[in-house]
Formats: sequence, structure tokens, C-alpha cells
Amino acid sequence: MEVNKKPEQNPITGIPANKPSTSGPQTSGTSGHASTAPQRAREAASEVTNQVQQAYDQTVKVVSDAYGKTSDAISKTYDQTMTYGRDNPGKLTLIAFGAGIGIGVLLAAGFGGRRSNTRYTEPIVNALSQVALEFFR
Repeated sequence: MEVNKKPEQNPITGIPANKPSTSGPQTSGTSGHASTAPQRAREAASEVTNQVQQAYDQTVKVVSDAYGKTSDAISKTYDQTMTYGRDNPGKLTLIAFGAGIGIGVLLAAGFGGRRSNTRYTEPIVNALSQVALEFFR
């Protein structure tokens, strides 16, 4: 008979088979990991919410800046146009008249459906464009 017989060990963990393991998952009571899972989920949701809020705030700032710059540029251009119109009323009238004729010819050619109008449309539009360019120089 052998006196120093070793108890059988689990080949994976090396723990004796007849001894209960304390390092494995617990089946009774609440696990420490289960109680923190909702807390970790709340923290993750809070972090995502903060990141989304920061991105939203940054987007609002960029759009507001772009709107302000565009508004300033349009206002400046409008003021320049009005000043030019007050200083040169004759030129402005001729330019508006020529643009009106050009747009009228283009619309008439588009609605008429005949190809014969095309031979008149292009030279008229080119001539009006040249006249407008000469006035702006």
C-alpha cells in the first residue's frame, strides 16, 4: 500500500480534483462584474453623449462663422453694386436692358422648339456679353 498518494489533479488548472476551485465563476450571490456592467454602460453612454455634444457645438460654430462671412461678403457686394448703379445710371440701364433682351431671346428659343432661332440666339447673346464687358472695363 502506498502512503504518499497524490490526489488527482485537473490537467488544465493543476488544482486537485476533489478540492473546489475559488478562482472560477461563482454561481451563488452577485458577481462583482455584474454589478458594474450597468455603471460602465452609463459611463460609456455619457462619454458618447459628450463627444456628440462637442461635435454638434463645433458644427454650430463653423456654420455660424461661415454664415457670418458669407453674409458680410454679400452685403459688401450689394453695397458696391448699389454705389456703381448710383454713379453710372446710364450704363446700369443699358446693361439691364441688354440682359433682358438676352434672357428673352434665350427663353424664346427654348420655348419655340425651332432650330432656326438658334442661329440668331448665339450671336445676339455674344454681342450683348461683349457690350456688358465693355461697360464694366
